[in-house]
Amino acid sequence: MIARPYRNFHLSSDDRGITTVWLNVPRRPLNILTRSVMQELESVVQDLEESQTCKLAVFISSKESGFLAGADVSAIAEIESSDEATELIKRGQALFLRIERLPMSTVAAIHGPCLGGGLELALACNHRVALDSASTQIGLPEIKLGLIPGWGGTQRLPRVVGLRNALSMILTGRSLGAKEAIRIGLLDEIIDPNHWAVELDAFVTSLIGGRSIDARRVRTKWIRKVERHWPMRPIAIALANRKVAGKRGQYPALPAAIRAIAAGFDSAQDGFGVERSEFAELLQTSACRNLLSLFVAREKARNQSTWSRLASDVATKSIHSVGVVGAGAMGAGIAQLVAIKGYPVAIKEVNPQAVAAGSHRIEKLMAEDARHNGTSTAAMADVLSRITINCEDSSLSDCDLVIEAVIEREDVKAEVFRTLDQVVQENAILASNTSSLSVSRMAEVTERPTKIAGLHFFNPVRRMELVEVVRTSSTNDQTIARLVAFVRSLGKTPIVTTDSPGFLVNRVLFPYLGEAILMVQDGYSVEEIDDQIRRFGMPMGPLELLDHVGLDVAHHVAKSLDQALPDMTLVINKLAALVQSGQLGTKGSRGFYEYRKGKRRGPATMPFARAEKSDTDKRCFADDGLTPIQRRLIYPMLSESVRCLEEGVVAEAWMIDLAMVLGTGFAPHLGGPLHVVDSIGANRVVENLCSLREQLGQRFAAPKLLVAMGQRSERFMAPRTSTQPNRRSEANIPSHSVGNRLLSVNLKESSDEC
Repeated sequence: MIARPYRNFHLSSDDRGITTVWLNVPRRPLNILTRSVMQELESVVQDLEESQTCKLAVFISSKESGFLAGADVSAIAEIESSDEATELIKRGQALFLRIERLPMSTVAAIHGPCLGGGLELALACNHRVALDSASTQIGLPEIKLGLIPGWGGTQRLPRVVGLRNALSMILTGRSLGAKEAIRIGLLDEIIDPNHWAVELDAFVTSLIGGRSIDARRVRTKWIRKVERHWPMRPIAIALANRKVAGKRGQYPALPAAIRAIAAGFDSAQDGFGVERSEFAELLQTSACRNLLSLFVAREKARNQSTWSRLASDVATKSIHSVGVVGAGAMGAGIAQLVAIKGYPVAIKEVNPQAVAAGSHRIEKLMAEDARHNGTSTAAMADVLSRITINCEDSSLSDCDLVIEAVIEREDVKAEVFRTLDQVVQENAILASNTSSLSVSRMAEVTERPTKIAGLHFFNPVRRMELVEVVRTSSTNDQTIARLVAFVRSLGKTPIVTTDSPGFLVNRVLFPYLGEAILMVQDGYSVEEIDDQIRRFGMPMGPLELLDHVGLDVAHHVAKSLDQALPDMTLVINKLAALVQSGQLGTKGSRGFYEYRKGKRRGPATMPFARAEKSDTDKRCFADDGLTPIQRRLIYPMLSESVRCLEEGVVAEAWMIDLAMVLGTGFAPHLGGPLHVVDSIGANRVVENLCSLREQLGQRFAAPKLLVAMGQRSERFMAPRTSTQPNRRSEANIPSHSVGNRLLSVNLKESSDEC
């Protein structure tokens, strides 16, 4: 077979008639389907169509990182019109249909990620095999971007794995490992990593020799036949529609996916046409645009150059071994994660009893991980072998990074830092996992202030993606670069913040949590408050969240924010009353709710709640799409997000929105607090804040930056314009990059007066 030269592909053929199509997209860590890749793939398919000698084609990646991570999401985010989207989808569908109709057998050989368009390409092949490895991820995650699979995924996946399995995969966007994928018939075979090349060759040779289909695929075929018959298919579709009914307004991609899948079983409809039109329509929805914006922001946050230009220093001075001080809930979680990612971890505890408790805690975490992620006994043993725990300071002496995770008391943490400064090597970084205390004051007791920073992990450590990297005024660029690289190596997303009270997430979150507590005092129902916020799009209400955090922990964080946030003393007093009465939340079986065996039973009695709701909802407000309860709770987050940008807690607006979505579950389909301000309009938010301030006090004062933006009709996420000036404000506040735009604010022209 004679093939033209390619930039992203390499074709090789042997004397058996097997052509291997190798994919390797240059200068990309993962293979993705860019426009140029798709154009070349069209030429590759033409070569195969015209071949007189090829009996079987194998699509495989020559990148160690994996098979194919899907389409170029950044390019999708730049599509402006439905016509452009329709043309893109139509062209991709036509290309994958050509692959499906190739005159020879086709095999997708999968390792690492096979996601989105990658799986759609694999589904167009006759056969699929995958590496039996934890790195193998197979799925259609488009729903997480507010979209549906557009290159045939909604049509081909149900044919391969059955309707119910396909609905589950597409509506959740969940990725499958190799073993689960073969169990549902998505794969023909999984191959041991130690014998990948040999067994892949044997599989391909057997197909040329006339090998029959795998028994699992036969069973799946019968399941598909049963599901096609009345009434199985309509029942499955109806159940799926019922399951997503409560989220239709927030996530229109869910019912759109069901419609596209159902059309594939309806002879009167063009399933691929429905898929195409649904995709194009979804791309114009605000939910999709916001979710795409978050995806782009996440990629930006995970790019080393966003935070530092010192990539060469990171390479020569990277972190190889990690120490953790304290094996409580956070310390154990951090140690487990770090060890899972391959680092040796030394844990230091205060006494033998604490060592035993910490060891037990880590073993319990590993057992839970095995239950949820299918970690093998051998893999668990391998992770545990990288963890040592004892009472000796000397065990930390060779670590490149030591993270303290002791009790949230500044005096205790300062003493830990003073000791560590004398123990660890000269170039080691010392980091605090504090959620609210001053890292700068901890640095003052050491002789290495440039190598001190915060690493604020969120609980549970294994599941929460965000890590706040806290920079003091003394922390140098090299330290930040090394910590950002370390966070990325853990599979987490870093956001670099200044060392201000509450950093970013707690600073924005606590006015909202505090307002919920004050609303309980005003006579609002605990259940009504939480229900309204779930309807807004949060995963749980503020009072349920406080119970999970622990009211004692919340009390401590609130005290650390007392000087930074208005009216926080009122909240502190209410939390103190609950803690003193033993209402600690889920861990104490009682908080804002009663709990029995970990399950919520109903609202608890609040010692400070009024018998009747106070009359604060009757004033007229500018229409913002929120209910009175939602407005009173969400506006404090909007205001504090603006103040964090105003004060330079982070450098750019997108960082705030990404952090709040990843760190708190802020309604993803809305894009984050500053996206919400943009959607309502700064002027309208200011107008409603003025009304809330008149009713409820100074804590609802509009930020000066927000007032100025309202006066100028500016947006936080507006694109860059050529006429936008690049200057500093007269108030000597640094200009903030708002989205991709430079915003200059003259505070002399604005005021927090309504």
